[in-house]
Amino acid sequence: MAQIEQVKQNHMKELEYYQKIVLALAQKAFQKKEIPVGAIVVDKTGQIISRGYNLSHTKKDAIEHAEIRALKAAFKTTGDWRLDGCKLIVNLEPCLMCLGAIANARVQEVAYYLPDPQFGSVESRFTKKQLAKLFPRLIIKKEIDTGETKVLLQAFFKELRTKN
Repeated sequence: MAQIEQVKQNHMKELEYYQKIVLALAQKAFQKKEIPVGAIVVDKTGQIISRGYNLSHTKKDAIEHAEIRALKAAFKTTGDWRLDGCKLIVNLEPCLMCLGAIANARVQEVAYYLPDPQFGSVESRFTKKQLAKLFPRLIIKKEIDTGETKVLLQAFFKELRTKN
């Protein structure tokens, strides 16, 4: 029993560590007046092999989402487009474009912290049964958000409304 608890504690510490990095990347996007989303790709050993944050407005390119940028960087790092055994962690529920790219890259698992009722394509658009049919090999997990993602997104959209 103690061994199981230790594994759970280590997993929670690992998730907290990854979430801090993802939030730091989202903060970089926020500073550039982008929607604050950050993503990382982690390999089988738990090493972070790539990072990305939103740059769609800056680069005037609709596909410059955090997840896509993290995937592209992982392809460069590994020298392959297949990311078997890897995990993508993002602070906001992925959109359909990103979810498709994640699955096509053969990422094993995607984890996100906050749902996106408008553009999210996991819990916000599909049932678990539909997701399993669309992406049979992809494990999708919603992790516990510390609240920081929500605060960052609210600040971004408040600032955006204030300007307009």
